[in-house]
Amino acid sequence: MPRLLVSTFRRLLDVTLTEPGELQSIKVVSDKHGVYFGLARKGPIVFVAERNADIDQKPITPGDPVDVIRVYVMLPGGRLLPTPIRYGHKDFYDLHEIEADQNSLFVTVSKYPFLLKKSIIGSDQPLPVNEAVPSHLKRHDDHTFDAYHINCASRGGDHLYVLAHNWDDPSFAMRLSLKEAHQGRVVCTRVYENLGSCCHDIVPMGDVFWTLDSRGSALVRVSIETGKQDRFLLESPSDPDLLGSGETIGIPFPRGLARFGDLLAVSYGFNEDRADRMDSNAMLAVFDLKKEIFTNHIHLGKHGNTCAVLSL
Repeated sequence: MPRLLVSTFRRLLDVTLTEPGELQSIKVVSDKHGVYFGLARKGPIVFVAERNADIDQKPITPGDPVDVIRVYVMLPGGRLLPTPIRYGHKDFYDLHEIEADQNSLFVTVSKYPFLLKKSIIGSDQPLPVNEAVPSHLKRHDDHTFDAYHINCASRGGDHLYVLAHNWDDPSFAMRLSLKEAHQGRVVCTRVYENLGSCCHDIVPMGDVFWTLDSRGSALVRVSIETGKQDRFLLESPSDPDLLGSGETIGIPFPRGLARFGDLLAVSYGFNEDRADRMDSNAMLAVFDLKKEIFTNHIHLGKHGNTCAVLSL
């Protein structure tokens, strides 16, 4: 059965689906160090970005570290366990997506240099991605706090795709040389502009990559060679009782994306006021890659807005 690890503002969830993408079970893996965000896997090891702070930067568990990447272990029977092993850095702040490659983690943060290569064994290196931003997209203050809101780093072949949410301006992605990134250098080989607004996550897949136009409530397919885009609207669930009696279904705001088989899992919340995101409804939508349609909406419960998704 397909299993997904879903990070939310409040909890880390282990979700099992049926082959067609229907909900089978949900288990809470951790609830003491939200906001949980970036997820990455290397064999039986799963890396989880744990902010241990709410949206107002107040600690969830006072005394425990803030903004760390914790190691979880997948046991032979499938159970996922947290370990005391965690990685921190002086520049880790407001952690977002992470990617694992070789013996390093590529980590997106909300302060300059916005992207870091965190070695599992060895030295760490900043990757100042603002230096690769084309001149016509540059901000005059791009050394300052969270200039582009870089929120995703995702490996695809020999490249590392980095996504700029870019606040109220159109989102864009940069394709970096993965080899150079491992050496601490930022070498951009392609830029993809006008992906949408407030975009999140990138999943490379053959000759395309998929991303999420969060404010536009859409799944976007982008040709790696030409940049051509195809958009698939993520509409609100049609079942008025999906969330329970009296609950209002809002506009989807997707943040996480993962492939399992011929399906994509899209994690989303609703575009609520910021103050409500810690305990709002966590949702999944299932997209059929062959039929190119959304086939199901799944209510996970009131775990806060969803962040990332990882196929286990």
